[in-house]
Amino acid sequence: MITEDYVSFETAKLLKENGFKIPYDSFRGVYINGIFKRLNPGDGYGYNTGDEIVEVCSLQMAMKWLREEHKIEIYPYHQNSPTCDKWWFEIVNFPSQVSEYESNTIYTTYEEACEVAIKYCLEKLI
Repeated sequence: MITEDYVSFETAKLLKENGFKIPYDSFRGVYINGIFKRLNPGDGYGYNTGDEIVEVCSLQMAMKWLREEHKIEIYPYHQNSPTCDKWWFEIVNFPSQVSEYESNTIYTTYEEACEVAIKYCLEKLI
Protein backbone atom coordinates (compact mmCIF):
# COMPACT_ATOMS: atom_id res chain seq x y z
CA MET A 1 0.00 0.00 0.00
CA ILE A 2 1.30 3.46 -0.91
CA THR A 3 1.28 5.99 1.91
CA GLU A 4 2.14 9.64 2.19
CA ASP A 5 5.13 10.08 4.48
CA TYR A 6 5.45 13.09 6.74
CA VAL A 7 8.43 14.73 8.39
CA SER A 8 9.07 13.93 12.05
CA PHE A 9 7.99 16.23 14.89
CA GLU A 10 11.57 17.47 15.35
CA THR A 11 11.96 18.21 11.63
CA ALA A 12 8.55 19.93 11.50
CA LYS A 13 9.71 22.24 14.31
CA LEU A 14 12.96 22.99 12.45
CA LEU A 15 11.00 23.77 9.26
CA LYS A 16 8.77 26.17 11.18
CA GLU A 17 11.80 27.85 12.82
CA ASN A 18 13.39 28.30 9.37
CA GLY A 19 10.34 30.04 7.91
CA PHE A 20 8.55 27.21 6.12
CA LYS A 21 4.82 27.91 5.80
CA ILE A 22 2.50 25.09 4.79
CA PRO A 23 0.10 26.14 2.03
CA TYR A 24 -3.51 26.06 3.21
CA ASP A 25 -4.68 23.70 0.47
CA SER A 26 -2.02 21.08 1.24
CA PHE A 27 -2.41 20.92 5.02
CA ARG A 28 -2.96 17.33 6.16
CA GLY A 29 -2.02 17.12 9.80
CA VAL A 30 -0.39 18.52 12.89
CA TYR A 31 1.75 17.44 15.77
CA ILE A 32 0.02 18.31 19.05
CA ASN A 33 2.51 17.99 21.91
CA GLY A 34 4.59 15.71 19.68
CA ILE A 35 1.73 13.38 18.71
CA PHE A 36 0.80 13.22 15.02
CA LYS A 37 -2.86 13.91 14.17
CA ARG A 38 -3.91 13.28 10.59
CA LEU A 39 -6.83 15.37 9.40
CA ASN A 40 -9.42 14.75 6.75
CA PRO A 41 -10.24 17.78 4.61
CA GLY A 42 -12.65 20.04 6.48
CA ASP A 43 -12.09 18.38 9.85
CA GLY A 44 -10.94 20.32 12.87
CA TYR A 45 -8.85 19.07 15.75
CA GLY A 46 -9.18 19.47 19.48
CA TYR A 47 -6.44 21.03 21.55
CA ASN A 48 -5.97 22.77 24.87
CA THR A 49 -4.57 26.21 25.56
CA GLY A 50 -0.84 25.84 25.98
CA ASP A 51 -0.54 22.80 23.69
CA GLU A 52 2.43 22.86 21.33
CA ILE A 53 0.97 22.69 17.84
CA VAL A 54 3.25 22.27 14.82
CA GLU A 55 1.86 21.86 11.31
CA VAL A 56 3.33 18.95 9.41
CA CYS A 57 4.17 18.45 5.74
CA SER A 58 5.22 15.56 3.56
CA LEU A 59 8.85 14.72 2.89
CA GLN A 60 8.30 15.72 -0.73
CA MET A 61 6.97 19.17 0.21
CA ALA A 62 9.94 19.86 2.51
CA MET A 63 12.38 18.79 -0.22
CA LYS A 64 10.59 21.01 -2.76
CA TRP A 65 10.80 23.99 -0.37
CA LEU A 66 14.54 23.43 0.14
CA ARG A 67 15.02 23.21 -3.63
CA GLU A 68 12.92 26.26 -4.58
CA GLU A 69 13.62 28.61 -1.65
CA HIS A 70 17.19 27.70 -0.72
CA LYS A 71 18.57 26.14 -3.93
CA ILE A 72 19.44 22.93 -2.09
CA GLU A 73 18.72 19.60 -3.76
CA ILE A 74 18.57 16.27 -1.97
CA TYR A 75 19.47 13.21 -4.02
CA PRO A 76 18.52 9.88 -2.41
CA TYR A 77 20.41 6.97 -3.97
CA HIS A 78 19.53 3.31 -3.93
CA GLN A 79 22.35 0.89 -3.26
CA ASN A 80 21.20 -2.42 -4.63
CA SER A 81 23.44 -5.45 -4.64
CA PRO A 82 23.02 -9.13 -3.77
CA THR A 83 24.07 -8.39 -0.19
CA CYS A 84 22.67 -4.87 0.28
CA ASP A 85 19.36 -3.13 -0.43
CA LYS A 86 19.86 0.22 1.28
CA TRP A 87 19.73 3.99 0.75
CA TRP A 88 22.12 6.94 1.11
CA PHE A 89 21.96 10.58 -0.02
CA GLU A 90 23.86 13.54 -1.36
CA ILE A 91 23.02 17.21 -0.81
CA VAL A 92 23.91 19.62 -3.63
CA ASN A 93 23.82 23.41 -3.87
CA PHE A 94 22.33 23.45 -7.34
CA PRO A 95 23.27 26.84 -8.77
CA SER A 96 26.93 25.97 -8.34
CA GLN A 97 26.50 22.16 -8.44
CA VAL A 98 28.73 21.96 -5.36
CA SER A 99 28.20 18.89 -3.21
CA GLU A 100 27.49 20.17 0.30
CA TYR A 101 27.31 16.79 1.99
CA GLU A 102 27.32 13.09 1.14
CA SER A 103 26.11 10.63 3.73
CA ASN A 104 28.48 7.89 4.73
CA THR A 105 25.66 6.19 6.61
CA ILE A 106 23.40 3.67 4.91
CA TYR A 107 19.67 3.89 5.67
CA THR A 108 17.04 1.19 5.63
CA THR A 109 14.43 3.12 3.62
CA TYR A 110 14.19 5.95 1.11
CA GLU A 111 12.04 7.87 3.58
CA GLU A 112 14.62 7.57 6.37
CA ALA A 113 17.37 8.86 4.06
CA CYS A 114 15.20 11.83 3.01
CA GLU A 115 14.27 12.67 6.63
CA VAL A 116 17.92 12.70 7.72
CA ALA A 117 18.91 14.80 4.69
CA ILE A 118 16.16 17.37 5.31
CA LYS A 119 17.12 17.66 8.97
CA TYR A 120 20.80 18.08 8.04
CA CYS A 121 19.91 20.93 5.65
CA LEU A 122 17.83 22.71 8.29
CA GLU A 123 20.47 22.38 11.00
CA LYS A 124 23.65 22.99 8.98
CA LEU A 125 22.93 24.71 5.66
CA ILE A 126 20.21 27.30 6.22
